[in-house]
Amino acid sequence: MNRIIIALVAAKFAIFGSTGVSAGFYSGKGVIANCNSEANYDKGWCAGYLGSWADGDIDMVRRKACIPSDTSIGTLKKVLMDYAEANPRDVETMSGGELLQRAFSRKWPTDSTDDTVSEIYRKTC
Repeated sequence: MNRIIIALVAAKFAIFGSTGVSAGFYSGKGVIANCNSEANYDKGWCAGYLGSWADGDIDMVRRKACIPSDTSIGTLKKVLMDYAEANPRDVETMSGGELLQRAFSRKWPTDSTDDTVSEIYRKTC
């Protein structure tokens, strides 16, 4: 039990010491900084953030972006980084989630206009 508590406390300090923390959410600038880093921790953070975001609420994500189910983390990162390079103002002004949503919806647009949470989003892809 003590090991779990120590691990959780250490994780909390590691997360809040990251460059991506901003007022209760990750900023676009912080996400790009972590995803652009050569440090192993930041690379892992980036992969976890991208994967968790894309998988977190698939119905919500598919409202705006139709990400193919076989898309790799590497592809998600490339799409994000390409969008960030082409749109530096968005990196400065958007949250991490907004930036990912914008990048992914531009790469994989969907025709769905349904705003309810349902299986319809899986069918629109």
